[in-house]
Amino acid sequence: MSLLAISRATSDRLKGIAILLMLAHHLFGLPSLIEPPAAYTPLIPGMPLEYWIGRFGKICVAIFLLLSGYGFAASAAGGAVPGWRYYAGKAWRFLLAYWPYFLLAWGIGVTLFQERMANGNLRFPVEPLDWLLNALTLKNAMAFEWWFAETYLLLVLLSGVLLRGVRARWWLLLAGSLAAFAAGAAMDAGGVSTGALSISNLLIWQLPWVCGMVLATVTCPALPARALAIAALAGTGLGFALVERLAAPAMTPFLILAAPAVTFALASLLPAARAGVLGWLGQRSLGLWLVHPFFCYYFFQSAIYAARWSPLVFAALFAASLAVVLPVEWLRARMAGTGAN
Repeated sequence: MSLLAISRATSDRLKGIAILLMLAHHLFGLPSLIEPPAAYTPLIPGMPLEYWIGRFGKICVAIFLLLSGYGFAASAAGGAVPGWRYYAGKAWRFLLAYWPYFLLAWGIGVTLFQERMANGNLRFPVEPLDWLLNALTLKNAMAFEWWFAETYLLLVLLSGVLLRGVRARWWLLLAGSLAAFAAGAAMDAGGVSTGALSISNLLIWQLPWVCGMVLATVTCPALPARALAIAALAGTGLGFALVERLAAPAMTPFLILAAPAVTFALASLLPAARAGVLGWLGQRSLGLWLVHPFFCYYFFQSAIYAARWSPLVFAALFAASLAVVLPVEWLRARMAGTGAN
């Protein structure tokens, strides 16, 4: 059996958990981005529980990427590695899902919320080439949180090469992936810019993708999954506390390295069941990721934090984001159905 067995339903539930962690991360884990009068009242007075959850929530990105890498490897298990057309098709389908949200955010932003940023550029591009680069994910001027799109697309296009490497010498690819991760972290720490393509992001975030491919491909004897899962969560919790206290700037690298253990633990401890509510959220995680920054940062921050009490603030962001995602996804489904006919 593979090192980690994740069904489609379990993957969707893990994505549901990850998107909830992302909302918490952007609401509570980055206090410098909460501009007065926006503020929240903690659930437990005197204890920064929301901040800790928000800080840990950064792991959501690594979980998403690990599950994506796992899915690409698992879908090709037992067969030949698909050719480049397959991966180009996957990238195209991602863009088709991305563009409705891009156009919606751009239309609202350029009409009602246009602003000139500190670098002198308009947040919502109007110059044709700049607009096109943003539409193709090569820039993320409208929302910094959309940086993920470019990295995801690059990893999709590289998946054929990576999967061949996993099948040939998984341990060698994993060692190279760790070295690339270290190089990307060094570039990021040194402020090295490579223009439109963020090579440092690619080098850093390819690691959980490769780990997902390895977990789906490498076989091993049956393991005491529940005991290992509890140990993985305990070790991650201890490591999180130590890094937060002793080396806070290293939190993102720590969470990336911890993501395989956390994903394994969650997959092992989730009860066997249908996708349920978490799976339903996971199936809509792309839209929720794209929409929520405009509510908690760019358009309606004061309204989202108006409820003050942290659970209500979280509920407000969740409800507002879902209120946009549901009609967009309904429309996309209708258009896909019409096209199929």
